[in-house]
Amino acid sequence: MIRKIICVAFAFAIAGFVLSPDLSSRAQAAGRGQPTDWQRFYYYPYVYYPHNFQRLPGSFNHLYYRYPPEKRIPVYNKSWYNYYPSKRPYHMGHHFILDVF
Repeated sequence: MIRKIICVAFAFAIAGFVLSPDLSSRAQAAGRGQPTDWQRFYYYPYVYYPHNFQRLPGSFNHLYYRYPPEKRIPVYNKSWYNYYPSKRPYHMGHHFILDVF
């Protein structure tokens, strides 16, 4: 008796899977028009946000361009005060380098 009930339940389950509407045709990972469908990246599971990858205005892609003076990194001068190169007992080891830099 129990074997018949299990077989009938199994047959109904298989029939349900076979006759169910095809949901995979509607579910698309990339959506229609993958290069232009950027709305799919604005929510949690995705890590691509276009504003993270936009180049700042005035930045250039080659090394030999001279940036304007207000954007240049100043030359390091050892006579200027800098907190980190000063000797401290706790300024040593990889944990300090990883935490600060």
